[in-house]
Amino acid sequence: MELKKISENDIEQVSQLYYSAFPEDERAPWKALIEKHNKGKGEFLSIYDQNKWVGLTYVITYQNLSYVLYLAIDELQRGHGYGSSVLQILKKRYPHTIMLCIEEVDEKYNNYKQRVHRKNFYLRNGFQETKVCYTWQKEDYIILCKNGMIGDKEFWSFWNSLKRRQDEINRTKA
Repeated sequence: MELKKISENDIEQVSQLYYSAFPEDERAPWKALIEKHNKGKGEFLSIYDQNKWVGLTYVITYQNLSYVLYLAIDELQRGHGYGSSVLQILKKRYPHTIMLCIEEVDEKYNNYKQRVHRKNFYLRNGFQETKVCYTWQKEDYIILCKNGMIGDKEFWSFWNSLKRRQDEINRTKA
């Protein structure tokens, strides 16, 4: 199994999975993800098993913290251990703290069982729940970490540093 930067060969599959795997209110604009990837501000990676494309992941790194923004396995390939394998590869690729978010787990949601399943998947794969919670586009999220732990201060510092870097890029374009 290996991770490769997305290319013209797999961009259509990546796009289709991105739009089908993530609800509209959880998706960042496609063009922005591609632009950040092309500028080295994020890594859009295809997941391959031998020569077979099986999924995607998108990771943003700043200093000693990597954020797995998206991870999805093609629907036909799920249940074969690819998700767990990718998390192990990510642990080696980013040997510092890795964080990701999951939707709040509460019985009030229609997809409660799916949320429990997702959370348990990450916990089984070595992630730990933090006390960091946030709301984005009217959805509540919880941060999980591996290879270290973060608090509110580190989380918001990470996001603020990315915003500052983006502001600097925008100023140099003007």
